[in-house]
Amino acid sequence: MIGRFEGKVALVTGAGSGIGKACAAAFAREGAKVVVSDVVVKGGEETARRIRETGGEALFVRCDVSRSTEVDALVEATARAYGRLDCACNNAGVDGAQAPTAEYPEEIWSRVLSVNLTGVWLCMKHEIPRMLAGGRGGAIVNMSSILGTVGFENASAYVAAKHGVAGFEVR
Repeated sequence: MIGRFEGKVALVTGAGSGIGKACAAAFAREGAKVVVSDVVVKGGEETARRIRETGGEALFVRCDVSRSTEVDALVEATARAYGRLDCACNNAGVDGAQAPTAEYPEEIWSRVLSVNLTGVWLCMKHEIPRMLAGGRGGAIVNMSSILGTVGFENASAYVAAKHGVAGFEVR
């Protein structure tokens, strides 16, 4: 049986654990060549290794999605390795602190928004031109959270970032 993503190239951020790891494995099971990305090298390498052990094709590239130069390098590494980019799952994220809004530490607020919101935007900023350059377009999934639709006590940075992700429009 040919998978739904046979012949496609998929990029998954935050793929060293959790939902990102599961998404990368699902893309591979469906036939995609997968670029696994994470800031945690051990987890990302492990995800890529497991995909290869099950007969899939995977490459690990370390990337901090809050840094435009690193995201650009990630997308370019994908293109160098596989010649294209068809699908992206922008999943990388951090939880942040639990604190009342007026007591929330500014440095943690900045980090949570930088990874969870700006990181998704930076990924799209670099992924979209690469997808369009191939003449085939592509598909992007930006991971939000149920907390992107409701408020949650003591998680203002995370909630604000996930609300922002839920509001992105891709064109």
